[in-house]
Amino acid sequence: MTDSSWRPPVLAPDRPVYRAIAEALAADIAAGRLAVGARLPTHRALAESLGVTVTTVTRAYAEAARRGLVDGTVGRGTFVRAAAAPDSDPVSESEPETATGEIALRIPPPPAGGVDAARRPVDLGPNLPAPVGAEALLAETLATLGADPAGLAPFLGYQPDLGAPSHRAAGAAWIARAGLPEDPASVAVTAGVQHGIACALMTLVRPGEPLLCGAVTYPGLRLLADRHGARLIGVALDEDGLVPEALDEAARRHGARAVFCVPTLQNPTGVVVSARRREALAAVAARRGLTVIEDDVYGLLPARRPPPIAALIPERTVFLTGTAKALAPGLRVGFARVPPGLRASFGATLRATMWMAPALMVEVAARWIADGRAETLLAAQRRAVAARQAIAADTLAGLGWHGPEGAIHLWVRLPAPWRAEALRDALAERGVLVLPAATFHVGEQAPPEAVRLCLGAEPDPERLRGALALVREVIETGPAATTTGP
Repeated sequence: MTDSSWRPPVLAPDRPVYRAIAEALAADIAAGRLAVGARLPTHRALAESLGVTVTTVTRAYAEAARRGLVDGTVGRGTFVRAAAAPDSDPVSESEPETATGEIALRIPPPPAGGVDAARRPVDLGPNLPAPVGAEALLAETLATLGADPAGLAPFLGYQPDLGAPSHRAAGAAWIARAGLPEDPASVAVTAGVQHGIACALMTLVRPGEPLLCGAVTYPGLRLLADRHGARLIGVALDEDGLVPEALDEAARRHGARAVFCVPTLQNPTGVVVSARRREALAAVAARRGLTVIEDDVYGLLPARRPPPIAALIPERTVFLTGTAKALAPGLRVGFARVPPGLRASFGATLRATMWMAPALMVEVAARWIADGRAETLLAAQRRAVAARQAIAADTLAGLGWHGPEGAIHLWVRLPAPWRAEALRDALAERGVLVLPAATFHVGEQAPPEAVRLCLGAEPDPERLRGALALVREVIETGPAATTTGP
């Protein structure tokens, strides 16, 4: 087969669609049904042939490129590169998948060493911090820990429910940077902020009960609510975040007991809620008896930000922060500031979910907080974010996008007649992956026509610049004039 008519005869039903396509491609190459140099169908043509989305085909081709099977060049197409490798190291089959074949909240694996980075898509979907050299500091810390084997013993045993006292103290110091009192007794150590959200959700909301949140919200919350059986109720947002009157009405109508919010660099819109609006939201929460789950995972990225809602109503707020966005996403360490009346229940939930946060990992974070390495990495991350925002400001000038100081993600509102899913597919054909507003949407009303662009996941700033330039070009060209890519 030397033309672009290839179509897999059968897709394995027991794995994600994108991976089944990649494995069918590998099988046909290995069997000689596809020769080296054969041109594969365009993303759109294969998607239409299989009845899947363009993004699914883009991920399939990216997986094939990761295995060294194909080359893709913008403007030319995707071509068979070599025979299938037996040790292709496929990704896990346990990744969640939607009915349309999309991979939910999937962080793509890095390309194999033999695959040129220029051939992989630029993925602006994962909300990751920019690389700033944390691995060198980690190596130093691990060497120090390894020099004292006897000192490692405490980290190999079980820890108290809320964490070891020294780790809770480190968490209190980290939380204090947000403007809250340094109180180790109020701190619970979690395995990242996502784990903290899960513990707060399970502590505060029973299956079937409502949880209030923004009409567009963090997709990890949607995933957790779905698994827990909580009903998410979308609350109207404006340019200053959650609308207090809408929150008040939703609490009254649904009898909710909790609300989730990200007041600093809201995900996905990037809004930093003003001090006055935070006061208004705190007043509604107090009046309606709501407990606030305040996700402050981005809170340390801006040099200045208003005090958290937890400073206004500490007795009604579970405040969550961590190291993922400020230091390194693989350092799965989070800290929760929990009101006294909820600590025992929160600790029991923490124990039920994973017994304890990994003590050795928390020790690394605690040492970094104490010895200044955390401050060094945070400062480097702020500089990296500023540099990438400068690229965005230069490349996207004139488009309707929002991304204040410290934001590693941008919210781009689309001009008519663009639809967010159509732009996602048009960009995917050209090798750039973005997330449409529907990924974040909660509620019965239609989501806005917008996409989120994340600036940190692509390690090469020049590839980021090129991807953002392509985003602008495609938006300005318009949907009717967009051509089919490779």
